[in-house]
Amino acid sequence: ASSCSGSSGINAEYGDFLAGSSCTMNLILFAGLLCCALSAPVDEPRTELLKSVCYDKLRAAGLTDLYAHNIAHRLHSISAEDIELHFGVQVGEDNTIPTVNQDLNTEERVLSYAPRANYDSYFSTKALKYLDMVLRDMDKAHYSITNFSVLEKVAHVFHMSELWSRAGVHYRALLLDPPSHDTCLCAGDSVLTGIEQELNLLALKIKFPGLTSGEYEKIKEMSKAGYDIDYSYGKADPAPAAVDPAGYDIDYSYGRRKREVPPPGYDIDYSYGKMEDPSAEFQAKLMKFDFSGKEED
Repeated sequence: ASSCSGSSGINAEYGDFLAGSSCTMNLILFAGLLCCALSAPVDEPRTELLKSVCYDKLRAAGLTDLYAHNIAHRLHSISAEDIELHFGVQVGEDNTIPTVNQDLNTEERVLSYAPRANYDSYFSTKALKYLDMVLRDMDKAHYSITNFSVLEKVAHVFHMSELWSRAGVHYRALLLDPPSHDTCLCAGDSVLTGIEQELNLLALKIKFPGLTSGEYEKIKEMSKAGYDIDYSYGKADPAPAAVDPAGYDIDYSYGRRKREVPPPGYDIDYSYGKMEDPSAEFQAKLMKFDFSGKEED
């Protein structure tokens, strides 16, 4: 946690906005590849000029064009408890750390805060706390990640915990040599940086797998096939004369209905090497995309 203090508050002039005027903010330096500073919101107009100024500031600090893309991935499912655990900073639900809504039944896809996960305090290890969190919601049809099995949801939680643990190492290093006040103000604005856009895109991919690849309707049809429990008591095929006559055959099988594989959900790469980055053209289009409106449209 950190506080910045100065004279009299953030002015409306663009120059003063980045000149080091005063602020008081709860700051979390959330380091993924380099760093993320998510601070209290600044009531400034979201203009192209501000975006340009912040873009130059972040580039000068060493952040790449994929800053928002990488940070959105690390933020999307983090909870207030995870922040406390991996970064040693206590936050309430009045924090300003945006996340993806795990309740897929609502059209509010992105939350403006990191909610509490309410891990069971009976367990002393992270592993069992994470496992219990997944299992207690395993019967909810529209929760967490569409089409993911329980095992896949467990793997996803462990995967994110690994990322947060690695980010915590960078966070502690940044405390020894923190970014400038100006850099923090820019990095901490999820609108100016594009983090909000990236979270909206990620939320759509999680909720509607295949939507961005044009395969949503196909996957949706695949997901309609459930488990077929056969309670029939039909007569079995007659046995050859050389053996005892066949009786009634009771089939207790729980096979899938005419489906070779389960429908895919959001594609997650659990490797920690360099991945193929989104193109500059794609990133530019994403920053201008309008995520508002009803989902049925």
